[in-house]
Amino acid sequence: MQTLLTLTIIVEPDRQRLARFAMDAVEALGGNVFASANKLEAALRQLRADGAKARLPVEVNLVLHDLHLCLAWGEVREPLATLSQPPVAERVAALATHLKNASESTDSTLLKRRNEQIIADLESAKQRARAEMEELETLLEMKKTELNKSILAAQTDALTGLYNRSGYDTRLREAFLRCKHQGEQLCLMMLDLDKFKEINDTHGHQYGDEYLKKMANAMRASVREHVDHACRIGGDEFAIILYSELTIAKRVAGKILSLFDNKCSIGIARMREAESVEKLVGRADAALYEAKHQGRGRFVTDEVQEARAKAV
Repeated sequence: MQTLLTLTIIVEPDRQRLARFAMDAVEALGGNVFASANKLEAALRQLRADGAKARLPVEVNLVLHDLHLCLAWGEVREPLATLSQPPVAERVAALATHLKNASESTDSTLLKRRNEQIIADLESAKQRARAEMEELETLLEMKKTELNKSILAAQTDALTGLYNRSGYDTRLREAFLRCKHQGEQLCLMMLDLDKFKEINDTHGHQYGDEYLKKMANAMRASVREHVDHACRIGGDEFAIILYSELTIAKRVAGKILSLFDNKCSIGIARMREAESVEKLVGRADAALYEAKHQGRGRFVTDEVQEARAKAV
């Protein structure tokens, strides 16, 4: 097998040059020009498709193998002509020299067209890449939104729309670390409906569900949306993660009691330095227990609870 010519195909003018050289070779070797023209057209279509798919330059060889003249690139072999008899070696050598010289000659018009085509293709590639990047960014945002919705759904109580236990655990640890590192104020409120079991047993579960929703609405109306976190952490157990000082937490507790007709008990604990989140939760629970011990329908802070415990 003898290679008569090697060309790197980048743009359409390169394919046109290849076609011209291929037909020169067919004619010089005595092949059927008409039949070869049809085969060449099919080969160029295949080459164009392969180049577009690869989006890379394609190296094409014009080869003579026994009596067969072919175009070859990659693993592709496209026949152009079958000669009736072996060509004279000197004639083949002269043809190879002619094709090499012709391919290396500088045609200013052709070079201009080729450069213009390369620039146009590069600009087109940039536009495609930009469009693909924008599409990927849009898709990524959609996936992120879907993921956030999925996470939120998994952390939301279906009945009340508040954060559930999982959401509460996540938000509390996030809030604790944020306030600890940034020196912000944080209060944790534990809330419990007074005599909810009796209400449920007397009026039924449907009434009990509405009662829970009323509590959730009172909590939502008393805190800042997208800042503080209202949670349902058990059957009739609720919590509020409040980015505020104790004075504000007391006001919030008073408002909830007012909206809920003083039918719940609330314990409030303020985050202190050098303590764990577990200790914060423990003090809020203890304050809630003290509120119930004092007769329900009220709030108690951890400071009041601790002072009473010391007095006892």
